[in-house]
Amino acid sequence: MSPAPHTALAGALVPGTTRPVVVGEYPYYRAAPANWAADLRELRALGVDVVSCYVPWRFHETGEPLRGAQGDRSAQGDDRLAQGDYSFDFTGKTDPQRDIVGLLELAAAAGLGVLLKPGPFIHAEVQLGGLPDRLCGPGHTPYQGLDGTVLTSQGKPLPSLLDPAVQAETETWLKAVADEVVAGAAAPDGPVVALQLGNEGTCGDAHLPVDAQDASPAARRAFARWLTGRGLPDEAALATEDVTRWTSATRQQWSRWSGHAIVGLWDRISALFPEGPARLVNVPLTGVTAPRAALDAWAARQRAVQGCGYFVGHTEWIGNPVRETAAFGSHLAGILLGGTDVVEANWGFTWTDESFARPATPVFNALLALLLGSTTVSVYTACATQNWGPLVDMDPDGLRAEGVDPALHAPPYTPGAPLAEGGAHQANAQGLKLLAAFLDRFGDLLSGSVLDRDAVVLVDRALPEAGAWQRTGPTILAELADAVHRHLADSGRLIGLGWLGERPAPAADGTPVPVAVLRAGHPDGDGPGELTLPAGESADGAAAAFLASFAAALPAPAGPRWTTAHGRARVLSRSGPDGVRVIGAFNPTDADDRVIGTGGGWTLDLPAGSAAVLVTRDGALRGWLATPEEPSATPVVLLWGGEQADATRVRAS
Repeated sequence: MSPAPHTALAGALVPGTTRPVVVGEYPYYRAAPANWAADLRELRALGVDVVSCYVPWRFHETGEPLRGAQGDRSAQGDDRLAQGDYSFDFTGKTDPQRDIVGLLELAAAAGLGVLLKPGPFIHAEVQLGGLPDRLCGPGHTPYQGLDGTVLTSQGKPLPSLLDPAVQAETETWLKAVADEVVAGAAAPDGPVVALQLGNEGTCGDAHLPVDAQDASPAARRAFARWLTGRGLPDEAALATEDVTRWTSATRQQWSRWSGHAIVGLWDRISALFPEGPARLVNVPLTGVTAPRAALDAWAARQRAVQGCGYFVGHTEWIGNPVRETAAFGSHLAGILLGGTDVVEANWGFTWTDESFARPATPVFNALLALLLGSTTVSVYTACATQNWGPLVDMDPDGLRAEGVDPALHAPPYTPGAPLAEGGAHQANAQGLKLLAAFLDRFGDLLSGSVLDRDAVVLVDRALPEAGAWQRTGPTILAELADAVHRHLADSGRLIGLGWLGERPAPAADGTPVPVAVLRAGHPDGDGPGELTLPAGESADGAAAAFLASFAAALPAPAGPRWTTAHGRARVLSRSGPDGVRVIGAFNPTDADDRVIGTGGGWTLDLPAGSAAVLVTRDGALRGWLATPEEPSATPVVLLWGGEQADATRVRAS
């Protein structure tokens, strides 16, 4: 949650950098090997610093048992075959497209670092999330929630990654990647600067409702051991019982353990790889109004996630903030509470929104993440690829079984990506070049600044741990998150969010930020700036009223601010040393607005779905950029001192 300047992930990906880093996804397993070198060189030229690559297990496994010098080990009764000891191709000896070792050499030659993401589950629109077929059948324990729902991919059950038999197989795969791919290419001497552990948790589960978390027999036993280790034998005795017999304390412990279960699997994965590459985990943002209290379940896992010791990033597959104010509010709440860098953002999927193929949309979303503190820009994917085979292609019947039209997954993959396979530029290349030019000029000032907050509300973690089980009415956390967004829109003042027990970072000038506290418990004479609410009960307006009362008592903001003509734009700002201020204005509505600087003599005409970022020092404009214009849209216009500021506008090179 801390808005203090940080270059943690950026500095791990590109050591010594003083600006945010651009990470572009390159799905080599969907691209012809003859195009790899040209694609990578062109991505570097467009401003990408690091390429990220999922590594699909099912694609690299040859399906044949390893053979040693003395022949087939299976004939010798080698029990490793029973654990899934299969051979893998990482050098292209069976298929040139499997030559990931060669791909890493090409990336290094192009001046790119590499973030590898070997799963074991990767999703990435690959059949079964990259898992071999044999793991998703009756021979393995399925990933099944407390509510009885089985987690599926293309209509087939995904396995519980806590099942010992599944763990043995996944460790064989990951150790092969570690030994045959990473060991010879690990940073600091090689291009592999980072590894992602799992995907969106372990298999897309870090934002699921709490009762959808893996509750297979192996998971229940692990929960019982965790409770025993915490000195809770009575709760441990209930762990394997039917959930209807659980006490409220057992449920709250499950909420907390759901994060520890995911972190424990990350730890197992990390231990298999050599030192050198940074470790990154990827946790999806969650909609504030997502059903079954999913926001609270996500938040309950944050206690373990934020203490895991790995770099934590987020994915942004929760709507389009450019067009949906609810999605804007969800991004705002998730990044304020999680304090994460963006590691997966849509730059070309057009399944539900064709605007992602035009640069205004991905640039808007990238600027929002940067203003909120991300030290990365994610481009997923950076290249629209169109060459893949049946091992990668998703089963059409399985897609139809889950209500998905298989035509959506026909080539090219991410049709709106900045680059087309083979090196041709597409529309989003303009947006990528624009961001690269802006970061080259002003990225150091952005990284050296802190998010301006008028105050911070610290939330007792017990509230979402209990709220995750709530099924009627808004939870306290969801109501608070919505109120923070509404207050920003209505007043232009940002109330930050954090967790009770944390120390909010001071303002850029070192002064403390006003703090309010929202506690779990029985109300009993709360003091100023404090509210105690029963955990697990509907908010019923109490959290929103508390925020409004707290905000009304805050002192008037110091220094120049801004107003909006129609209350549609949301304005965020960051302050840095030597009088630096970065102002980001975002209009996530369907009508135009104007932002008026009350002390700087400037106005910004901000059409619907557009954004602009201004960089000032001691009140003077240093430079600015705006999202590229949509077809037939009104242009973004900045008047500074009564004159159009075209001379200082950053444009794509």
